[in-house]
Order: sequence, then C-alpha cells, then structure tokens
Amino acid sequence: MNKKILIFPIIIIALLTGCDKNNVFCIHIIDVGQADSILIQTPSNKNMLIDGGEEDSAKIIKSYLKNKKVKNLDIIIATHPDSDHIGSLDYVIDNFDVDKIYMTKQITDSECYNNLIDSCNQKNLKIGYLSKDDTFNLDNSTKIDVLSPSYITDDNNSNSIVLNISYKNNNFLFTGDCDSENEIDMINSYDLENVDFLKVAHHGSSSSSCIDFLEETTPDIAVISCGYKNSYGHPHKATLDNLNDVDAKIFRTDINGSMIFYSDGDRIYTKVKYDDSN
Repeated sequence: MNKKILIFPIIIIALLTGCDKNNVFCIHIIDVGQADSILIQTPSNKNMLIDGGEEDSAKIIKSYLKNKKVKNLDIIIATHPDSDHIGSLDYVIDNFDVDKIYMTKQITDSECYNNLIDSCNQKNLKIGYLSKDDTFNLDNSTKIDVLSPSYITDDNNSNSIVLNISYKNNNFLFTGDCDSENEIDMINSYDLENVDFLKVAHHGSSSSSCIDFLEETTPDIAVISCGYKNSYGHPHKATLDNLNDVDAKIFRTDINGSMIFYSDGDRIYTKVKYDDSN
C-alpha cells in the first residue's frame, strides 16, 4: 500500500552527541524483559514514567533512572494493574520523589496492586484516575490526551490507559496492553492520522495492532517491548506483518535492549543506530 505523506516528515538519524535536555524531548524505552516501562523527559526537565515492569524489574528501573540523573518523577502512569506493568512501581515510589500518580479506575486484589496502594498511602500520594477524553499538560509544550478506556471491563488489558502525547509537531501514542476493540473505538472517536511514534500494544500480541488501526494511524516508528525468546511468542507474526504493511520501522527491546528516541518537535531521531526487524 502507499503510505501517506506526513506534513512533518520523520527522519531517524544517528548522532554522535548526546541528548541536549535543553532542546529535545526524550523517550526512553527501558528494557524490562516481557514487561513495560517508559521514561518521558521534556526539555523543561519534566519526568514521566509510564509503567514499572515486573517486581523483579525494580533494580533495573532504579539503576536506569539514577543513571539518567532522575531524582524526581513529576508523573507516574500505571496503565493497568497487571504485574508486568505495575510490579515495581511500589519500589519506585518508595525510592524516588513522586508528585502525581494516575491509574485506571480498576481495583484488584493482587499483591502487586495492594503493594502499590500501600506505597502511595505511606507517601501521602493521592491517586488520580484517567479515562477517555481526559487531558492534561506535562509542560507548556507537551499535551497529553487520554484516548482509552471508555469504561471498565473484567479484562485488565482492555482497561489500559492509552495516551496520545503531543510535543510540538510530533505525536506519540502509548497504548499499554489495549486490544483491537479499544483500537477501533479510538480511531472511530479521534483523528489519529498523524501518529509519528507508536508504542505497540501488548508486547506485539496479535490481539492488538489490528490492520484497521494501523492503516488509520500509519506510524513511522513502532516500538515493541518484549522479552527475549519469551514463552508467549511475542511479537506475533501477524502483528509484524501488519506493521510492515503500513511501512513502520519496527524496533524491539528483545533485539536492542533499552532504546532512546529524541524529538526536536519536527523530527524523531536516535543517538545510535538500532537494528530494526523489517
């Protein structure tokens, strides 16, 4: 198929210099195996953590944040209460200064969920809840729109918070573990024709990334967080085929480990050349 031409074309380039935090927006895909954890940093030094991997990811995330000189998290987003997304968030809250935390409006009786609530209570950290059509700003240049969930179901994955983050002229879509039903609802509800960067849902499972969603969003960059030779077979071939059909450049943590992408507001680029699976 012919890929539509974006008004602001995205270029992936390799640079020899590091991230100048005064000028660029940074997306850190932290390699936590078969789990999710993403750090967003803005030029105004705002830090947002989306998900916190499994319980055994705690030291990885702490070390990564310390290495990036992160002492304060302005916002934590717990997309949904599965252990591979919130398992270490109690540890993060215990060990870092956190201003705000947002979750989906779902209560479970799991140990990792109760540990997270306990850590919030011990820090007097008030929990906010996000759902479709909510919106807030991370800073003056970074707007965040919540596209899902519309309502809470019995399925944790379909309750995932989906964020569309707009930094100047670039749009970044972070999907948690949302499924194809959520994806169809989103493209029926919003104009998502200019998605530049997609965090592929549910570690590349075929239950997400349906072709209708991808043909609407046509992401230039698609990032998959999954474990090396994981038992689920993620990412599934059907998902990779769908992403290739819309000419997305695919990057995976099981191939590259942790990855950092940068945006100046018009283009997205990398510091190093990552292998892609196209």
